[in-house]
Amino acid sequence: MINVEYTDGAQESLYLIESLWQGSRTHHKNKSKYFADTYANKRFQDRVNELTDDSKAAMRVNLVKDKDTGQYIGYCISTIDKEMIGEIDSLYVEKEYRKHGIGSQLMEKALEWLDKNKVKSKIVAVGDGNEKVIDFYNHYGFHIRKIILEQVSN
Repeated sequence: MINVEYTDGAQESLYLIESLWQGSRTHHKNKSKYFADTYANKRFQDRVNELTDDSKAAMRVNLVKDKDTGQYIGYCISTIDKEMIGEIDSLYVEKEYRKHGIGSQLMEKALEWLDKNKVKSKIVAVGDGNEKVIDFYNHYGFHIRKIILEQVSN
């Protein structure tokens, strides 16, 4: 049985998840059919800059730590923009900890925070190659509204 604890933070907590973010980046790079280079070339500081730019009004970072090892093993970053649109920006759980309900707990905590802040709507983006997670998000009421295609550079 796994022994984990959940904590919340804000922007300052982003730096606690850098190694997990690298795992997420690698996961997306390996799954992406057309945009693997985009993931491969993205730096953590670039992502932090995107998450903390002036378009964001609020941020929540939910973290999960393995109490036995003291290591962070998962996170969820949620943001609210100036138009009060809530977004699940990033959710990641280390592979060996998946299928234990951790992702679901993170999702529920993020949605609770977004609801508490009375967002107008909630969104989540799924990268190409990672379509298997759509069923997970469907469980929380997220459904495909539109599909955006981007031309691949040669």
